[in-house]
Parts: sequence; C-alpha cells; structure tokens
Amino acid sequence: MPSAAEVLALEEVCYDVWRAPDVEEVDGWRLRFANGLTGRANSVWPNGDGLLPLDERIERVEAWYAARGAAPRFQLTRAARPPGLDDALVRRGYEQSGNPVSVETASVGDVVARTFGDADVGERLDDGWLRVWLAERGTDDEATARALLTGAAGRTAYASVGVDAIGSGVVVGKWLGIVAMYTRAAVRRRGHARAILHALGRWGAARGCRRAVLQVESTNPAARALYAGAGFRPSHEYRYLVAP
Repeated sequence: MPSAAEVLALEEVCYDVWRAPDVEEVDGWRLRFANGLTGRANSVWPNGDGLLPLDERIERVEAWYAARGAAPRFQLTRAARPPGLDDALVRRGYEQSGNPVSVETASVGDVVARTFGDADVGERLDDGWLRVWLAERGTDDEATARALLTGAAGRTAYASVGVDAIGSGVVVGKWLGIVAMYTRAAVRRRGHARAILHALGRWGAARGCRRAVLQVESTNPAARALYAGAGFRPSHEYRYLVAP
C-alpha cells in the first residue's frame, strides 16, 4: 500500500492531467468547477495543509459552490488534509456519491508491449472526437468540454477508432495520463479500447513518458480487466462526499 506522501505525489500528477477551467485555492484546497462535466472537475482537491479552522474552510467551500449553483463535492484519498476530514464532512451531513474509483499505474513500456491495434492520434481536438465525447457524457456544452479537454498542464493527444472509440493522453513530466476512454456499447469487445491504449502508449513513449496513470470505477470489472491486461495495477482509491 502506498504511503500518504506517495498518494499525494500521484494525485498531483492526476490534478495536472485533468484541470478544470474554473479553479480557486482556498487555504490549501483547490476548488474546481466545470459546469457539471465530470466529478473530478467539479470537486474539491483537499490535499493541502491550511491555517484556517476546519469548519471555516468548509464553509468557504460551500459558499464558493453555492455561488455557482452547485453542491460542494470532496474527492477524498488517504492524502486528504487534515486527517479526519471525511469524518468532519459526514458530521455535516455529507454523503458518498457514486462508486469508489481506482487510480492505477503501469509502465508505459508494458502498455505498449501488452496492447495492439490501430488508432488515429492527433494533438488537435477535432470536432468528430468531441462529438463522440459529448454524446457519451449526454451534454451539448461544447464550450466547457473544449476548455476541460484542452486545459491539461501538458501536451495532449486525442486518439480514436472512427466514431466508435476515443481516448486522450496527457504528458505530465515522465507520466502519461490516460483519460476520456470510451467505446460505444454496440462495438465493445472488438479491441478498440486496446488499440487506443496502444496508440496513446506509443505517443507518450515518444515524448519521454515512463509511467502511465488512469482512473477507473472500482466496480467496473470489464474495464479493470482490460487495464490489468495492459499492465495497470491499483495504487489507491478515492471516493466523493457530497453535501446533501
């Protein structure tokens, strides 16, 4: 099991891979908002130490999200600060939302060696790729989607197999963050996701990436089996606590 410091280091990478268009720091916590698109981009990254009393920090978070018409949501791992934050939130009536998420890592070399298939890769977010992602998310908020999908801290690639499967990769130092993986239900189990992983792994390796990280619902056995076959192993989990 990784230490809290190791979890924090990986969470810093994941933060840079998937940056919300609206972010504000409040006493060591990072508040993120993306008009409801994805849980991570609309949650508190509560992994920094602060000086304010805990109740005051939480109240500032609640006011910030209320101003945006959203319920405050905390993304909690073992790196959350202060220790016991989850208990404090539960006492305020916060409840778990959705399934736990597994953060998983692999060697980029293993990803390339263990996968195969052909996919198109480009570093421009084209309209066709975006339409597939918007349809999967059930939204037509193109402006927020573009801001989110192009707002990562590092160089970004967009891979696709026609209009059937997509995925994105982001370079953060020596890390390749893999996000936005999606395959249409009608064409699953045909190797499209494996081809996307292969293409993104090769792209990342050519840009100096040595390790890869992705996130998958802990309760999604099909996706986890795919990623395990590509060399990914669990690092840690996170869960969301949301105000009632």
